[in-house]
Amino acid sequence: MPDRFKNAPLSQQIATLAAALCLLVSLALVILGAISSRHLQQQQQQEFGNALAHQIARRVGVALEAGDLLSVTASLQRFVETSSAEEIAIFDVEGKVLGEAGRAVGSNLHRYRAPVRIESDVAGEVLVTVNSDTAIAAHQRFVLSLLGLAVLLSLAVYGAGLQLGKRLGSRIGRLSRALALEDNDPGKTPGNELELLESRVAALPMDLLRTRNDTGAREENYRSTAVLYLHLESLVDYVETLNDQSLQRYIDRLHQVVYAAAGFYGGELHVSRQFALAVYFSGPNKAGSAAFRAASCAWLVQAVSRELEKTMPLSMKIFMAMSQSELGVGDGRDIYPGLYMQHTLDELQAVCTSKPPKLLLAPAVLEDMDIAGRLQLQETEVQDFAMLESFAGPYQDLLERQLQLIIKRLLDPGLI
Repeated sequence: MPDRFKNAPLSQQIATLAAALCLLVSLALVILGAISSRHLQQQQQQEFGNALAHQIARRVGVALEAGDLLSVTASLQRFVETSSAEEIAIFDVEGKVLGEAGRAVGSNLHRYRAPVRIESDVAGEVLVTVNSDTAIAAHQRFVLSLLGLAVLLSLAVYGAGLQLGKRLGSRIGRLSRALALEDNDPGKTPGNELELLESRVAALPMDLLRTRNDTGAREENYRSTAVLYLHLESLVDYVETLNDQSLQRYIDRLHQVVYAAAGFYGGELHVSRQFALAVYFSGPNKAGSAAFRAASCAWLVQAVSRELEKTMPLSMKIFMAMSQSELGVGDGRDIYPGLYMQHTLDELQAVCTSKPPKLLLAPAVLEDMDIAGRLQLQETEVQDFAMLESFAGPYQDLLERQLQLIIKRLLDPGLI
């Protein structure tokens, strides 16, 4: 049933939901009205029965004072004939029946009592029995009429919802037909207009119509960044001499070396030139400043390359230089940092043409506190660049342990 309703036309869905909601609200109002009217009816009936019992008690009190029991009986009979009382009885103070009239028959009988007084003394009690069948029947007719009105109102709402749904469905149908493609199968269209529209929209090549306009600056692209430039000198010679398979294996090994070394210090590896790589270091890191991490990565790359050359027939000669940039590498959403970075890369590329035996550090990074306190440098004649000699004791030991980890990993037979 839920699937059938889900696949029904939009007009039937709207009409059914509107009629059901109207019926629920109407039934709630009918129940509230029935309860409140019944309570009011009972309250009025209680007041009427008590008033009738007191009225009869006052009338028969005069006859009892005169001792005329025949007059008492006649008064009771007259009240039975002229009022809604079904049965009236009068008792003395000892409970003895002094007179009665009528006979109570029915399923909804209510009894009301009132004392019979002679002057200030209680001479007996009047018991009045009232049948409320007529009142209950009238209340039931009232409730049934309200229920009928609720049903009629729901049917009217169903009709109005059906007309409104048809108009809305026809508008959605026109949109669906406007979006129809040539390969749509009219024989398999769903009965619900919204499902048909969803299927037509899903079939549209939205990816071809959607443009990317979410360009925006990111904070990490505007932080000071240390740049480690690696000129792959050996690769220049091997491009023309190695076959494609051997060249790919050689480049994979270069990639493994640089990637492993950069991984220890949170470096981001990029290809910057045809025969050069760039590793970017930025942001805080427990290993030290960005410049110090770049120098540590360079030492690892050079040390690992020397160790691997002992086990492979090819050379892994790499010339390295590092500098500092005010901006980061940028990305596809923000190209300005990447464009700004190019002059730093050009400068490092020119420095590497001097083929330094060790890492060269630009004057921009020499003022870094970690560089000044942890590295031993040597002056050079290459544009005021300094050359890395060694690290302070504890940092050198750490690099040696990292070197052994990388060598153990790269010399694993499964990776060769």
